[in-house]
Amino acid sequence: MEFYFKKPEEVPPDLMEEIFALIKASGEVGVSWIKDNLRNAFLIGYVMDNGKLIGTMTLKRPLEKYVRKLEQKTGLSLEGYLERGYSAILDEYRGKGIGDKLLKGLVARAPGEKIYVTIRTDNEAAIGLTKKNKMRLAGKYVNQRTGHEIGIFVNS
Repeated sequence: MEFYFKKPEEVPPDLMEEIFALIKASGEVGVSWIKDNLRNAFLIGYVMDNGKLIGTMTLKRPLEKYVRKLEQKTGLSLEGYLERGYSAILDEYRGKGIGDKLLKGLVARAPGEKIYVTIRTDNEAAIGLTKKNKMRLAGKYVNQRTGHEIGIFVNS
């Protein structure tokens, strides 16, 4: 397996489409903003295994209106933070430490940056990975569209 950490403009367009498809197939996020967020990302991490894309994770620059919405729901000011998101790993590769390596690689390449991530509070695997990487729960809210409780974890 080979791990890559690239600025969006360094990712070939065909690979960017594969990354989009992998994120979309995970079914965990709405798809309307994925392509724009990838194009404007701070850094995209991805993993290849024998030429096959098997996982991805991104440090995004969140939209200002999204950050304001989270602040209204939680009272947390996330201005100036990068958002960790679009984590997707093919099922047959889960449990092999790939998410941990992606997260550590992204953080190592973003020294001094404040980072947050939103995670459903019933997603034990993602929360475990997040806490293992020294992020703490800073707030919670209920997603009105899905009814799920969401935790906001920060690294500072």
